[in-house]
Amino acid sequence: MYEVPKGDSVHAVFASTFVIGGMMDGELRMAASQYGPYEFWPGPLDEEGNPPGDCSEYDQIWELRSEDFEQVELENTFSENMINWPWELGAPVLDGDGNPGNYNLEGGDRPELLGDQMLWWVMNDRGNEHVWSETQPIGLEVHGSAYAFNAQGPLGDMTFYRYRVINKNAHPLSDTFVGIIVDSDLGNASDDYVGTDSLSHLAYTYNADPVDEGGYEDLPPAIGTAFLITPEATVDNYDNDRDGEIDEPGEPIGAYTAGFFDSGGGVQGDPSDGVEMYNYIRGRWPNGQLFTEGGTGLDFSNVPTRFVLSGDPFTRSYWSELQPSPNNDLSPNPGADRRHFISSGPMTLVPADTSEFLVAFVWAQGEDYLDSVRKLEGIVLGMQTEPRSFLVSGYRSGQVISGPPDPQDVLGFDQNFPNPFSRVTTLRYSLPKSMQVRLTVYDILGRQVEQLFEGGQEAGIYSLDFNGSALPVGIYYARIQMDHLQFIKKMVKVP
Repeated sequence: MYEVPKGDSVHAVFASTFVIGGMMDGELRMAASQYGPYEFWPGPLDEEGNPPGDCSEYDQIWELRSEDFEQVELENTFSENMINWPWELGAPVLDGDGNPGNYNLEGGDRPELLGDQMLWWVMNDRGNEHVWSETQPIGLEVHGSAYAFNAQGPLGDMTFYRYRVINKNAHPLSDTFVGIIVDSDLGNASDDYVGTDSLSHLAYTYNADPVDEGGYEDLPPAIGTAFLITPEATVDNYDNDRDGEIDEPGEPIGAYTAGFFDSGGGVQGDPSDGVEMYNYIRGRWPNGQLFTEGGTGLDFSNVPTRFVLSGDPFTRSYWSELQPSPNNDLSPNPGADRRHFISSGPMTLVPADTSEFLVAFVWAQGEDYLDSVRKLEGIVLGMQTEPRSFLVSGYRSGQVISGPPDPQDVLGFDQNFPNPFSRVTTLRYSLPKSMQVRLTVYDILGRQVEQLFEGGQEAGIYSLDFNGSALPVGIYYARIQMDHLQFIKKMVKVP
């Protein structure tokens, strides 16, 4: 259970799982499940890729807190959490004595604390049979860190999960996808909607109407799952991180696909084995059919998409549960017990290599159920400008770091209006001080369509018109760069 706010006995998430799958020697291998039997077991793998004979000593979660570091400063003593930190299993350590091969607290070594409270564990997928996925094990060792910040505002309402995945098989795992599956059950489980945002690498759940009966009542929040850090992409002529540039140095893979499935069976229901789960996290329904635009992503059109229900329900633009048809000719979907998911890939895990993923669970509560979505998307988009800033300790000699600001307080870059548009649309933004600004429009392949402005501007509110009457129908991105910050808006061109 994921209880927000703490102590209110109302749950934003019922359950969530980390899944991974790919091809090895022409055969699908998965480590996956929803509610069990699970396919990760406690402990590391040895150099030959074998699990421990007895996993009981690893069947625990190690904890760190800011208070452990306060104790060192105030009392010059080390807590049990620090002394028992499992550095020999791969738990992260900050070297302080110049010898990275040891763990010497007296010499200055310290556990690496992320946030203000962190939990760490090690698991592998070879400890037993893969009963749920019905596949052979991959041979993975995974180091997990879950952490949170003691902070006010949005940062205090989110948690982070870092996964370090090590392939200890002698063979590579190709066409690999990593997925986060979320059975959100946002308060009342039966009246939920879902949505996705490719620019924010986000999948989320929100309420289907203004009141969440028996749950959050008249102030329904939204809960989202976002990839902040993923491995570096190969040269693939694709704008993986959706920043308007293709194959730039260090470009991350980002989110590959995001969508939903419903409680129960059927072609849009819970996956029943590894093949069906693998299909979901690579942008297909359990039967192998591609996600397509419109309706609920199945059989409405022949236009393939990786992101299901990717429109903005707050502005009722494009395609959402509230507007199932991009042409606005369908009634809103009924609320349902849905799960949302998001995946990253494809990639190849080579033997002995480590791949890192950072996932954020973000909870946001606005003035109503749709304002919660607006607030959620604003928070996550702001986080994506500097995602590595969240891989830090919250402890700074008794001070708490400041987190992402409320979207109402950040630099303003409004959604273009009208959106969708057929000829001319207006982009509006505000600057709190003098800044260097560059406003550019790109097509869905990351090719520059038009540069609307570049230069210095004083503090104030600005608006620019974009004439897209000569452009083909489709999706376009407006990207604004303000000094070192950047923001992106999706624009939809219609006939």
